[in-house]
Amino acid sequence: MNNPFSIDNIIYWNRKLHIYIGLFLLLFILFFSLSGLLLNHSQWKFTSFWKERNETEIITPLAIPVNLDSVSLLHNFMEQLNISGEISNVSLTPDSINFRVVKPGTIQDIHIDFKSSMSDQKKIVFNWWGKMRILHTFNGSEKMNPGAHPNWLVTNIWRLSMDAIALGLIFLCLGSWIMWYKIRNDYSMGLIVLILGIAGAIFFIFLLRIL
Repeated sequence: MNNPFSIDNIIYWNRKLHIYIGLFLLLFILFFSLSGLLLNHSQWKFTSFWKERNETEIITPLAIPVNLDSVSLLHNFMEQLNISGEISNVSLTPDSINFRVVKPGTIQDIHIDFKSSMSDQKKIVFNWWGKMRILHTFNGSEKMNPGAHPNWLVTNIWRLSMDAIALGLIFLCLGSWIMWYKIRNDYSMGLIVLILGIAGAIFFIFLLRIL
């Protein structure tokens, strides 16, 4: 009976998983590579998104519920307005409530006046390039409240996907090293490439420490 932890079995399954995980992550890696380029080269005119944004203001009458806590109140208003997304920047007073709802490509700043029972919604919609830029860094975190947790199901699914992609990339990196090590005598330049990569990473880590 073959030992499942033998070197040959480890190499066999590493190669097989390397192929399948690489195929699964293919479009994810392409997407993050492209959106990373957009973030790094915001001066590219064909990827402009801020000037092309579409801003609208919507006034909507609402039914103001009573005896609801702030969370239930927010969800009630969002159902009435037929909107969804990540809620942030909540500010509640006896006469009104202000909050922001964000999803990739759309930002909605909402003010609801309890006395007039009216909602004033300022909505910004970005083009495809803007959606890609936002999605690259979209994780439900708030700058002013870093301890806040995501409150939209899609955000949680996206965060789990990012964790899976990160783990997959770690596996691909380690798996690549294992495959190279097996045939290192045929790829003598591999050691030089590995050393250069490690040296580059150490350089940036050291640079971050001294800045």
